Formats: sequence, structure tokens, C-alpha cells
Amino acid sequence: MKQLFVVAEGRMRDRWRQAFPDACAVPQVVDVAPLAVVARQTVWLDGVGLDLMERLARLREAVAAGYRVVVMTATPSEAEAFQALNDGAVGYCHVEAAPEQLREIALVVEHGGLWMLPELVQRLMALSLRVVPTPAPEHPELNNLTPRELMVAERVAHGASNREIAEVLDIAERTVKAHLSTIFEKLGVRDRVQLALAMNNIPTYTAVN
Repeated sequence: MKQLFVVAEGRMRDRWRQAFPDACAVPQVVDVAPLAVVARQTVWLDGVGLDLMERLARLREAVAAGYRVVVMTATPSEAEAFQALNDGAVGYCHVEAAPEQLREIALVVEHGGLWMLPELVQRLMALSLRVVPTPAPEHPELNNLTPRELMVAERVAHGASNREIAEVLDIAERTVKAHLSTIFEKLGVRDRVQLALAMNNIPTYTAVN
């Protein structure tokens, strides 16, 4: 699927072009409609040069139009991430994210998942634990995971990225991705955010519904 970027000057950044050679950039959310190829087109909002209220206004406009929205910022923050997700964003990342990470984000959101920076996932879990006290975790479904899958899941629960997990376990990143796909299916979760919350015994509706 062609990726569409909304950026003030309507100009693609080099990293975006490397990640998605056939992507397009437009200056306003309203300009997306003629280019959208599916009802739930993924739209990336570049918030650089806009204040918080302007970024959130663009997000709400795009969500209201029916697009899946990934918010991109030069200064990611916990407060903005939570506000963006609350306003309907399905992704939140750094505007200079590496091409490989951009492709990973696109894959996650196009399959109905939610993507956040790993460090923000960790903070989200800490906040949820304070707001939603839970008893000691009991996860009989974890018995369905292999020892290696469990190791991957535990590291996701601590906010580790695929690259960090690969380095710790001395395996390839593509192997980590393969393990995650199997883990998601076995545990009935859509993405790494839900997995992290499930691993910490936090109801997933506190973050994704």
C-alpha cells in the first residue's frame, strides 16, 4: 500500500523515501483524499514546526476522515503520545525514525495494531500499574509458548525493541519478528503494546479501546 505523508511543505524526507520509494507527500490532510487507495488509508502526520494544538487538530481531522494515523514528532513525549492515542492515532514515533522502523510501523498498523516507542510502552505500563492495581499475574496461556518465545515476550514486556531483543538473544531481527507473530497468535493479542500489557496482567482495554 502506498504511504501518504502530510508535511507542511509537502516535501518527502530522505528517510521516508528510503522506507517507501513510492510514497507521496501533501501539505494538508484534505489533500489526502484524491490519493487514498483504501477506506482506511495510513496517513503519517509530520508535526515538526507545529505546536501541540496544531498537531492534535490535524490528527483529529485525519481520524474524522477515516484514516489510520501515525503521528511523527521531533520531540516525542509521554504526555503527547497518550493524548494522540486517546484522540485516535494508531502510531506515534520520531520524525527521523530509521527506514526499517518505519516499515515495521506500517506493517503493524495496517494489520490493526498499535505502535509506540518502546520507552513509552514501558512508561504506559508503569502508569497503568499505578492506576489499575492488579493481583499477581497468572498466565496459564503462557504455557503455550516455547522457552524462546517466552524470552522474547518477557523482553517486549520491559519495552525492548526488536533490535535489542535480537542482540540479547543472539538471533536475527527477522527471527524476533517471526517469534512475535507466533506469540501474538497464541496469546490472542494484536501488537506489542497489547502483549506488553498482557504480560504485566493489565487489561488491554485500558490502552487500546
